[in-house]
Amino acid sequence: MLATTPTAASAEPLSTTTSSTTLQPVVLWHADPRRGRVVAAACPRAIRGGVRLGMPLAQATDLAAMTGAVLEPYDRDADRQALQSLAIELQTHLSPQTAVESLQRFKWAGRHRHDPESILAEIQGVTHLFAGHDARQGELGLLSAAAKILGNRNLIARMAIADTLGTAWALANHAVSQSQVITAENKHKNSEHDNRDTHQFFIAPPGGCIAALQTLPCAALRLHPDVIHTLDRLGVSTIGKLLQLPRDGLATRLGTPLCDRIAEATGEVEESIIAIASQCEHAATLELEYPTDAIDLLADRIARLIHDATAGLHPLKRGVLRLQCRLEFSQHPPLVLETGLFAPTLDGSYLTSLMIGALEASRLVSEVTRISLGVLQHAALSSRQPSIFGPDFTASAHDDWTLQTEAARLIDALSGRLGEEAVRGVRVSDDPLPENAIVDFPMTAHRLKTQTKKAQRNSRALTAKQQAAAAADAFDVASPASSPRTLGFGHGPQTTDLGRRPIELLKKPLPITPVAVTCERTAHGSVPATINSLPDHFRIRGQLERVTRHWGPERIETRWWSGPLIRRDYYRIELENGSRLWIYCDLGDGTPTATEQAKTWFMHGSFA
Repeated sequence: MLATTPTAASAEPLSTTTSSTTLQPVVLWHADPRRGRVVAAACPRAIRGGVRLGMPLAQATDLAAMTGAVLEPYDRDADRQALQSLAIELQTHLSPQTAVESLQRFKWAGRHRHDPESILAEIQGVTHLFAGHDARQGELGLLSAAAKILGNRNLIARMAIADTLGTAWALANHAVSQSQVITAENKHKNSEHDNRDTHQFFIAPPGGCIAALQTLPCAALRLHPDVIHTLDRLGVSTIGKLLQLPRDGLATRLGTPLCDRIAEATGEVEESIIAIASQCEHAATLELEYPTDAIDLLADRIARLIHDATAGLHPLKRGVLRLQCRLEFSQHPPLVLETGLFAPTLDGSYLTSLMIGALEASRLVSEVTRISLGVLQHAALSSRQPSIFGPDFTASAHDDWTLQTEAARLIDALSGRLGEEAVRGVRVSDDPLPENAIVDFPMTAHRLKTQTKKAQRNSRALTAKQQAAAAADAFDVASPASSPRTLGFGHGPQTTDLGRRPIELLKKPLPITPVAVTCERTAHGSVPATINSLPDHFRIRGQLERVTRHWGPERIETRWWSGPLIRRDYYRIELENGSRLWIYCDLGDGTPTATEQAKTWFMHGSFA
């Protein structure tokens, strides 16, 4: 896990990004609800002059004047937008699982603003892309790549790599740096810039999270300020001392959130990240000037975004199959709404109604600050001829491309109200077992089909495998219809045979009991029938039934990679009363210990 806390010229907000040749110091202030105007961020030169984060602006003004610093208001929206843009760039070049840190309702201890300041990334499985087989070198190469991206934006950062998200965040925000990443750009910096203007990093060895947390302050666990104040009064100043205390006592006196943070940092509980959604080709984003939770206002903005996002699909004659809406809040993790469609469409009002229905079914935990909408999947539109007797016969061809059938709209409406998993269809499966031949699937969840190229076969020359298959077909001949009882194979089911599969398939195969086996007449007398022969009688549902004709066997086996081996010989039999059944003999796993007496028989279906 990689945690990155980027800063601009050592000031925390990214909106203070300045060129390396700019010497004008900057101090940013914002209005605190309780303390008034206080310092939100400051450049290194102003900090060396005595300016501190959280200092009242009246005191900072005199210190800033001594260093020639310029006082500017802090733009919160611009800072968040810059952090989001940086996270997207890191996601593109470093790891697909990249996210901006999620805040809680309260401001963490040690934070002067309630704004996201760190970027998190899951780097497991990607470090080898930045170096050879040495994982350590791969981590260093990844840090160098991140430093280069930050350098292009005139940013510096504190970066940390650890096994858990909590440890990586703690090291990036509170640890003393192990070393510094010196890039080519850093070598040509002005001499007045010290080592604090370089990228700092900390790498915790695998399994070393607890050791890396020992000397860090308790505020590195992202706790409430009141909890940190209580720990300070008790003399617990570091995480190492905190880990020595019993968990039960901590949960009773300081609450379960403290124990949860400890478990997340040490790896006892896995902490997930909400990764940034991959960039869609057809997407639109809107920054709200004033955060709001009014449904009618959000519905109007979503309708505009849908129109903007689908504008590029009209000339392509492609419609929306899956739509995603991401709502970002001021104090909570983002809410992602998705809706799938049974058939592609470009009807803006219909897409808006589906998305608004999903929005109304969700609970807004706080005010929305940003709305992003993207088309995750689209497909070619299918035109339909309007009926000459219908009211829509005069509709233009362009309108017909955007419409859906009534059945498709019914499926979409039911899926929106009941959920995608509740409205299901069936499709043919490639599983050889008959009970798995049909699988159900959500009708509004589409799978991307990969196009495969098939090699052309030479019809004039047959391979050895094809010749063997042809010989087996020639051997498997049909039995005479006049024969009352036929021994041997009979004939296997063909694709042109309408009766090759039963009309009714039992949900669970029914065990049946063989009663007797026909003996073959040979020159040496009567001998038992071969292993492929069928018993004369079966006891089915308590009734003794006599077999007059049979066809088969047809061998059905599972693939070796799909689990335990299942081998069956299926027969189509005709009873004395005229009914036809589909039965099979379970051959076991094919080991030599399986004998004829150990085999079991089942009825799997009936034909008519």
